[in-house]
Amino acid sequence: MRFATTLARVTSLLGAFIAIAVLMGLIGAGLLLPVVGSAGTAAREGVGMFEELPGNLDSNPLAQQSRILTADGKLISTPAQENRIIVGLDQVAPVMQQAQIAIEDERYRDHGGVDPKALGRAFVSNATTEDTQGGSTLTQQYVKLTLKEEARRTEDTEALRALDARSGIEGYVRKLRELKYAITLEERLTKDQILEGYLNLAYYGDRAYGVEAAARHYFGVKAINLNLQEAATLAGIVRAPSATDPINNPEASLARRNVVLDKMHEQGTISDKAWRQASASPITLKVTDSQRSCLNSKYPYFCDYVTQWLLQSDSLGATKEERLNTLTTGGLTIETTLMPELAQQINETTSTNVPPGNPYKLASAAAMVEPGTGKVLAIGQSSTYALEPSDDRFSATSVNWSVDERYGGSTGFQIGSVAKAFTLVTALEQGVPVETTLSVRKPGTVDSNGTWIDNPADRETPEGKTHPAGIFFKDDFDPKCTVGEDYWSVRNAEDKNHQPTIKLREATASSVNTAFATLASQVGTCDIRDTMARLGLNSGDGDEFGAGRANVPAAYVLGADDATPLTVASAYATIASGGTYCPPVPVTKITDTEGKELPLNTPKCKQVIKPDVAAGVAELMQGVVDLQGSGFRAVLDSGQPAGGKTGTSDGSTHTWFAGYTPQVSTAVWIGYPNGRNFEGSLNDITVGETFIEGQLYGSKLAAPMWKELMSTALKGKPVEKFEKPSNKVLSGEKVLVPAVKGLSLSAAQDRLSDAGLTGTPVRIGSSQPKGTVLRTSPSAFSSVRSGTPVKLFVPRER
Repeated sequence: MRFATTLARVTSLLGAFIAIAVLMGLIGAGLLLPVVGSAGTAAREGVGMFEELPGNLDSNPLAQQSRILTADGKLISTPAQENRIIVGLDQVAPVMQQAQIAIEDERYRDHGGVDPKALGRAFVSNATTEDTQGGSTLTQQYVKLTLKEEARRTEDTEALRALDARSGIEGYVRKLRELKYAITLEERLTKDQILEGYLNLAYYGDRAYGVEAAARHYFGVKAINLNLQEAATLAGIVRAPSATDPINNPEASLARRNVVLDKMHEQGTISDKAWRQASASPITLKVTDSQRSCLNSKYPYFCDYVTQWLLQSDSLGATKEERLNTLTTGGLTIETTLMPELAQQINETTSTNVPPGNPYKLASAAAMVEPGTGKVLAIGQSSTYALEPSDDRFSATSVNWSVDERYGGSTGFQIGSVAKAFTLVTALEQGVPVETTLSVRKPGTVDSNGTWIDNPADRETPEGKTHPAGIFFKDDFDPKCTVGEDYWSVRNAEDKNHQPTIKLREATASSVNTAFATLASQVGTCDIRDTMARLGLNSGDGDEFGAGRANVPAAYVLGADDATPLTVASAYATIASGGTYCPPVPVTKITDTEGKELPLNTPKCKQVIKPDVAAGVAELMQGVVDLQGSGFRAVLDSGQPAGGKTGTSDGSTHTWFAGYTPQVSTAVWIGYPNGRNFEGSLNDITVGETFIEGQLYGSKLAAPMWKELMSTALKGKPVEKFEKPSNKVLSGEKVLVPAVKGLSLSAAQDRLSDAGLTGTPVRIGSSQPKGTVLRTSPSAFSSVRSGTPVKLFVPRER
């Protein structure tokens, strides 16, 4: 056994001799070539291999983390496959450079890539003793690190295995290849360039790759600011990262650090005093987790949103896989629209007013958008970010309630009367003036023959169906956007404001459902649907708004479908900007490692409603954010004019306030993100520190929260007023009622719309075919104001 071991060592020593001889130029024309036994064979193969080995080491750019930044340059996250930040050597403290050279290759500045003295000593030791010594120079280590990185990148397991071979022919072949690469590398690169590459490539333990990431991770400083103790600690990790990192192995790390300090002292790099002081000091860590995951970000929900947005942008590649690879390896700098102060305010406002764990199980979210650009200024919510949701599913979650499902969000929440803004846009586009007065049906119920029964109380019809007191509609809407059932009963909050006539201003300010249902029957619910689409309002699942509710009028008029805060804020920003819709965008600029800007292929803004119409809608919606309006709690103390709308749906399951100024559009939602899971009453409740008297409406908690957010957003900004609408939009103009007798109902309504009028069907007994217009009131050729509702008398269904 001893003989076999000695023979193996001698064989290894012969192989070592050949390698050293090659490097020292002693091999030529067969000189010194051993020819006996297995050693001779190994030597010949080694020399031949050395002659044939490629000399140029081509390395691809290192995978490095990207940086996602706020609008003012603060870090949001660093998406990466590896926690690595590439820096130049001038960004690494000289003491760090000295420490790494001292422990890994003290003659680094003197040799040409291979240190024969160190290599010979290592080979002799390895061949004649049980100990294993390394003779690799820092350049050789850099070669091996580069080859390993490339093998990992290409998932070449065989290459990885070969790179770890330490004995036999395979081990010496590997060593010879690395030696030749090192020699050639030293001819092509300067010492500083090689050292820079090494420091960026080396693994420093605990998932920190490269000296910059390691300095930030362990000590919370940049590599340029490392002190002696910190530099020695990092330099000592590289040889055995899993055994000597200071977080998981503090004692081994301290011992290894002191070995580095000893080396630096022996080599005269540091003074006696510095050596003694540093060796006696403890390792003081300031561990900073990398923000590779949004989980560690200060703005995790926005981080998730931006990440998902980027993965759907062809700016980073043709496929999602390509985009993810570019994002996590390309070292990109991604500048976003996030305003940290506003994001912080949203987090504080939502979590304070609707605290996680509140007894009513309510949650809250908000989004802020800049009109005219679509920049997403901030999003946030009341919950804590967590990959595993809390048991109640609203105190902690990773679901981003502010954004659509495709961006990691929800399917949205019923928006309630927030939807009325789109009826206003449609009405004013069709010529209904701001100063119009609406004729509203009186409340009651209806029997099976379609006969009105004037009774404010609930009543059972002969068909056995009970309809609550309210305004009833049946065949009053577009066939494709009709009621979807026998009747649609519309009621007002607390059964108030059931008036036969009401001004549009008052109907808007007080959010009168019956008035808006009447107006919708005149302008057409399908037209309202189309208006919603133009202004960017869609359901949170990506479908057309209303599609999930079978396109019934309740979806379009009273918001009985789901949308997210960001979508609502963006749609309202269209009104604030004078009719220009800009799709929400969270990113303003992307640059690569060389500072080259990548094209951002974002949808362009476009004018979707006339500025005069937008001004008229803003005029009406300012009546909401008024001391006499339903949003009086949202009135801004600065006197800044604002338009807005409250929203309450489904027994206060969801409540909203959405509003805007020319500078900012904000939507606030409060409700149940996973369906109502509180069975009690939401009357006279205390949420957070706010007592809510009576029923929870959007005006009672969401509105003051909106005020709080907008006050922060507008602080220090000049007061801006909305453009005034023209007299035509305000008061309408004189038009003639067109002749529509004998036309179908839909054709008659289209002709009236072309004239700037609206048509409301009135069903009467007649023998004429169903749907044929019998007469109008006012009659044909009467002179009326644009927007005047014209009654279209049609036969009742028999």
